Amino acid sequence: MGRRKLKPGDRVTFESHDEQCNPFQNSGIVKQYIYPDFHPDGYIEIVDQDGDTILYGNAGKDIQKAKKQIDL
Repeated sequence: MGRRKLKPGDRVTFESHDEQCNPFQNSGIVKQYIYPDFHPDGYIEIVDQDGDTILYGNAGKDIQKAKKQIDL
């Protein structure tokens, strides 16, 4: 199991939840990705088009590099 190939500037998709707790597919741009040796997934910060943080925490397997460029 090697490092994940995510780097700042990558566009990613991930599952998010709306105000009613309904899941939906969200997307954003990796601002920061930290992969310490002791953590299996690393930590990630994802921002939206305006640079606002929309996800911060564990970089779980549900965060995938976007297949193609998508405009937010």
